[in-house]
Amino acid sequence: MKHQPSCVNQPIKPNQSIESNQPIEPAYLTRASLRRALRNKRRQLTPYQQQQASQLICRHLSQQAWFINASSLAIYMAADGEVDPIKLAVMAHNRGKEVYLPVLHPVHRNYLLFVRFTPQTPLEKNRFGILEPRLKGYGLKRHNHCTTQRLDLILMPLVGFDSQGGRLGMGGGFYDRTLALKPAEFNRPKLVGLAHECQKVEHLPLEAWDIPLAGIITPAKVYLA
Repeated sequence: MKHQPSCVNQPIKPNQSIESNQPIEPAYLTRASLRRALRNKRRQLTPYQQQQASQLICRHLSQQAWFINASSLAIYMAADGEVDPIKLAVMAHNRGKEVYLPVLHPVHRNYLLFVRFTPQTPLEKNRFGILEPRLKGYGLKRHNHCTTQRLDLILMPLVGFDSQGGRLGMGGGFYDRTLALKPAEFNRPKLVGLAHECQKVEHLPLEAWDIPLAGIITPAKVYLA
């Protein structure tokens, strides 16, 4: 029997309390406390479980019409136990799709710029220690970056999610700010989160600035909001 990756225990409710090394018990959590609990859970995954999760999510994604039809998409560089989408980038590149990575914007603080990513792209660590395409001599060239309007699909990391498309991020608000900047006449790219199943909560209390997802993919299931 094949065992799907798991972060241990059932999905967390937003009103559960945290006790280290013990199952989550019912109580009331702030968004910050919920974020800590979910981050701790995904860190419990072994490297093998992370690899298996990435393979299963890649398989799910490859069967979705909106991925098949996308000509350009953005992924991210995984950190802190996030689902690693590199296999997805390789698959997309092999299918002739343009792949981009988010980079901390060099001018507009706390916003993102999307830079072309290929196997030859020079990378360097940003101020958070996450690899991103080098801007100087590469990313700032006009043909190597794009606006969100040009992307068909953005695959996003997350800390928590619900089946209605709610997303709990790391708390920096980079994606929310960047995706809020859009002319009225164009549709936002399809936003899809990648997650482990145990990052699911029954209902996320959302703030006014939170931008909902069109779907979430876990190793176990494809959730379409």
